[in-house]
Amino acid sequence: MIIGMHHVGVVTEDADRLAGFYRCNFFAEQLGEFRWGPGDTALTTRLAAAGSSGRIVMLGFATGRLELFQFEDLPERLPDRQLAVAKPGFNHVCFEVDDCAAEFARLKALGMSFHAEPLTMPAGGVFAYGRDVDGNVVEILQSPQLTAS
Repeated sequence: MIIGMHHVGVVTEDADRLAGFYRCNFFAEQLGEFRWGPGDTALTTRLAAAGSSGRIVMLGFATGRLELFQFEDLPERLPDRQLAVAKPGFNHVCFEVDDCAAEFARLKALGMSFHAEPLTMPAGGVFAYGRDVDGNVVEILQSPQLTAS
């Protein structure tokens, strides 16, 4: 079941600058961050950004989140499908679900295309990236606390 919107992803060339803007002006709290490298094929396949590296900063607000992506290494020539995820600006919307595998199967049966099968993250949680009917990137995310139950 879809629970609701979880976050919006934004690509930026300077995650520190953009995170500072939202912390100072919109009272965001930095919830966490992590880096990935080009060898992280599990993540880069799901992002449809093979060979990339960078970092993600998650900001929290009272009623939502912003996920900031800073790509530090991208292959010189990106196919259009990859470029849509890596170019600066809003890059995806994420919906929280109670069972990622079940929602993946349901949405796929309805004709939604996905970059890859759902992935369980080391810190818990399960996610998958796909495309809506206009080609926009949509993530479904089963939060770590829902994975443990």
